[in-house]
Amino acid sequence: MLQAIIGPVANLLGTYIGGKMEKAKAETEAKISIAKSKSKIAEKVASGEMEWNQTMAEASKDSLKDEWLTILVSIPLLLAFTGHEDIVMRGFKALEQMPDFYKTAVGVVFAASFGVNKLTQMFRKK
Repeated sequence: MLQAIIGPVANLLGTYIGGKMEKAKAETEAKISIAKSKSKIAEKVASGEMEWNQTMAEASKDSLKDEWLTILVSIPLLLAFTGHEDIVMRGFKALEQMPDFYKTAVGVVFAASFGVNKLTQMFRKK
């Protein structure tokens, strides 16, 4: 009779301990993964690769510049889809006549606002 009770209790205890061990193993693996990620980030920051992005992110936290530029870029789209294509085309023709230094300056503003890395990745896909 004692064996009939001990067997199921031992199985239950074994399952409980096994679950605790699996949970501890998963938590340890997660902590190791996070530590490795932080190490990679630290290496990039140390090499200067991430410094610019972090500095720009901090500087633009309270800025409305990104929102303003997004609205500005959206205006031609809205006009084009609401029957005002002529205005959009006249605007783009006028931009073609702008001096190169102005076009470059506009590109720099967008690159600085939205992130140089994202912008260069977007143009590399072509």
